[in-house]
Parts: sequence; structure tokens; C-alpha cells
Amino acid sequence: MDKLRTLLVVVLAAVSCIVVRPVGALAEPLRIGVVFPLSGPLALLGNEGLAAAKIARDMVNEKGGVKGKNIEFVVADAPDATAANAEATRLIIREKVKLIAGSYSSAVCLAASEVAEREGAIYWETIAVADKITTRGYKNIIRLTFNASMMGETAANFAKELAGRLKIPPKNLRVAIISEDSDFGSSVGDAAAKQVKALGLTLVENERYNRTLTDLSSLVLRLKASRADVVIATSYLNDGITFWRQARELDLNLKAMIGIGTGYALPDFQKSQGKYADGIFDVDAPVKPKIDGLLPATRKLYGEFQKRFVKQVGREPGPLALISFGGFYTLFTDVLPQAGSLDPAKVKAAALKLDLKKGSLLTGAGVKLNQNGQNTQALISVMQWQNQKLVVVWPDNIKTSNAIMVPLPEWSKR
Repeated sequence: MDKLRTLLVVVLAAVSCIVVRPVGALAEPLRIGVVFPLSGPLALLGNEGLAAAKIARDMVNEKGGVKGKNIEFVVADAPDATAANAEATRLIIREKVKLIAGSYSSAVCLAASEVAEREGAIYWETIAVADKITTRGYKNIIRLTFNASMMGETAANFAKELAGRLKIPPKNLRVAIISEDSDFGSSVGDAAAKQVKALGLTLVENERYNRTLTDLSSLVLRLKASRADVVIATSYLNDGITFWRQARELDLNLKAMIGIGTGYALPDFQKSQGKYADGIFDVDAPVKPKIDGLLPATRKLYGEFQKRFVKQVGREPGPLALISFGGFYTLFTDVLPQAGSLDPAKVKAAALKLDLKKGSLLTGAGVKLNQNGQNTQALISVMQWQNQKLVVVWPDNIKTSNAIMVPLPEWSKR
């Protein structure tokens, strides 16, 4: 009996040492570096991109993560290229991350991805568009959104479309191009100017300016002197607001205004202009997808994302948020499970095998990468502010409304 009692004590002691943990808790998390400009002049859109990324992460983690491993963000604030270089170095060297995602700003991406390439880490760009991002011959860069050339070319193509509506022969349509002078603006402006010439339109101005300027009156007066029919403008939020306000103050009357970039698509832009935003076009991912153009699973995903974004941010998501979410969600659900780890070679190989039909992403885009890591199935649209709401008006296969206010009425008649 004493031997039995002793054996029972030993067994109970052993059992008491067993710690019961949830199944997923035994797996080490997947640590991913995330770089956005979270302070400084680009903070508004940088934080919007991060908010969408966090929603993608949370939705995947709530369903068990990636093969039982939760996704964990190591977030870095990179308001400019210098900070991007330093933060990417910190993430890879000190934090030991093998994959960095972000980053909205082309300048931030170009600097941070250079570090990632040198150190053998993957850089997963979801938003930035400068052509150089995927034309430098880097092996470890992947971009799921469109590039600058696509944006500039789309704006020029739409300007030619407007010539018909304005009943102006394309060769007589006077087009002026203005762009903020970062890698983003310069890339888009150069592409737009090249396409304007290729289409036989008349290019009357091609100007660059610094987005930090608070007075663009000299630029507005130059455009006024050029007698431009259409202005194609690549801007961030604050400079876009300044330009359009001073265009009104200095009576710059255009037949059409084509903005490029999220700066012209944000509710903040509309709030700053009120009714005077109506009629402006914007080239970007569609603010709202054409629902019947999405795959059934994507429609459900869109509804869930929109609900969560409104709850978290307090307003509906803009184009940038849709792009950011799609980039991160695709990484978490279609690439990492196939890669089986964060090993850069395996992640790149899994990414190159992606072949997602159009309608797979919230914007209505698909995913098919070329050997440079650029998505060839990215989707771009032309939107317009109508009755203080942004709607998709072109191309016809994805539009949700027809264009209005062509030509724009003169300021004195609004």
C-alpha cells in the first residue's frame, strides 16, 4: 500500500507540472516589419494605410493566423527617406525581421527597400507608385498596386476622352501638367507628359513644384496665361487643397480638372472645398468597387472591411485604404501560407506564383506579378466628385455613374 501511495504522489506531482496552453499559443508569431509615415506632412495618409493593414492582420489572426501562427507587426514611423533608411536598418538588423511591408510614400519605399535588398529581406509595397521601385533590378521587391506610368497614362488617355465630349479636336486640346516634385509626382508627371504627346494632344505646360509651398499663386497665374483647357495635377492633400483654392481666387477657368492621387480623393479635400470640389476628376484606385465586378468571396470581404474601418476610423475608407488592405490581406492569405515561412526566397517564389483573377482584391484588381515584382493586373480608375460624393466614371466597364460638369462652369457661374 505504501508503494502504491508513493507512486500516486509521484504521478500527481508530474501532472501538476503540465501547463495547459491554447493550441495557437505554442507557435511563435510571424513578426513583420511595417513602415509608414506616421508623423510629419504625410501622416494622414500613412496612418490610413496602417489602419487598413491592422484590420487585415486582425481578421487573419481571428481565424487562427497563418497556419496557427499569429501575425505580429513591428511598426516603424518613417516620415521621410532618411528615417526610412534608419528604420528599415533597425527592423532588419536589431528586430531580425525578414519581411517589411508598407509604405505609401514612394520616397520612403525607395529608401527602405534599398536597405531590404542589401540585407536580403523582402520588401512588400502595397501603395507607393514611383516607377523606379520595380525597375532597379532588385530581386526582393514586390508591389501589388499600379505604378506611376499607369496613373499618368490613364490621366492622359482620359483627357483625350474628354476632348470628344468637349467637341474639341484632340490636336487642339490644350493640356497643362503640374506635379509635386517628389519621386511620386515626378514619375507620374513624366508619364502623363509622354502620353499626352503620344496621343497628339497639345502640351502647353509641364511644371514641378514643392508640395510644402503654401502659396501656389505664381503657378496658377502661369496656367492661366497658358490658356489650358485641361490641367492634370499630381498632388498630395495640402498642396491639392491650396492649388484648387487659389485657382478659384485667381479665376483660373478650366474645361476639366484631372487630379491624380489620393490627395484629391480624400473626404478632407472635399470638406476644404465644399461645393467647389464638384466636377473634379481623380485618377486612382476606385473609391468604391463595382460590386458585381467582385468575386463572391471578395464582396463579403469588402463588407466586413468597410464595417471595421468605419468603426475604427470614423468614416468610410478611401482608395488608399482599399489598396493597403488588399496588399496586406493577400500577403497573409495567399502568399505566406504557401511560402510556409518568412524565408525571403520562399516568400518571393510563392508571390511569383500568384494568379488571382480580376475582382479578387477590394478595388476589383487581380494579381499576377512580372519578374520585376510588379503586379500586371492592378486596376486604376477615374473618379469624379458629384454632389460632394466621389463616384467612378471611367472606364465604362467599372463605372458606377456618368461624368457630369463637362465642361466645368466658370467660377462666376457656380
